[in-house]
Amino acid sequence: MILFLKQHPLLYHFARSFYWKVFSLKAQILGTKTEERKWATRGLSKFPKSFAVNHSHRPFLLEKISALRPFSTILEVGCSYGPNLYLIAKRFPKTKLTGIDINPLFIQEGEEWLSKEGISNIKLLVGKADELNKFQDKSFDIVFTDALLIYVAPDKIKKVIQEMLRITRRALILVEWHYKDQNKDPHGLGVYHLGCWKRNYVNLLKQFAPENQIHITKIPKELWPAGDWGNIGYVIEAIL
Repeated sequence: MILFLKQHPLLYHFARSFYWKVFSLKAQILGTKTEERKWATRGLSKFPKSFAVNHSHRPFLLEKISALRPFSTILEVGCSYGPNLYLIAKRFPKTKLTGIDINPLFIQEGEEWLSKEGISNIKLLVGKADELNKFQDKSFDIVFTDALLIYVAPDKIKKVIQEMLRITRRALILVEWHYKDQNKDPHGLGVYHLGCWKRNYVNLLKQFAPENQIHITKIPKELWPAGDWGNIGYVIEAIL
């Protein structure tokens, strides 16, 4: 069927457009819970090279975090098996690092991997991005995400942002899909795009932090050329 459609461009374009409109409607009706179920149960073998510890975007993120030193505590929300935390731990072995992820298998595999690597300053926990109540206010110097909020729908995005800001003292750093058109996403709740959510993070974050403390940096296309990351992948910083 797909081969047939590709041989008829107009029909293929219509079918593809219809497909994503249906998925967009489903995502808006069901909200974040569909993605939560998916991410809570998958194994690492099903995911792309961007999960690898040596993926080329990670040093770029690490430099953004390093620029904020000195720091003593960092949390990654949606940490997977801990590749970002591993790199931070290698550079800053005295920093207390915590990661939280919805998938217990990721956490288990991460703990085993980090133990084999001799990394002792990382603690991994199972949990959801909108349920950070286990952490007290201002628990961490820095809180960050890496390709997490693209899976958080409008029904939960404000709560997730509020929770992350509640528990950070100095900075919130997001590696996500930033939608530059402020008018089409006036509240930063998000626009559904090919299975994920892109959103205007200035419009979203300025509801909780001064706009002049929000900084947007494009991830160089050569660091993450796959999919839409080369076009709309950004590092978003709210310096508190």
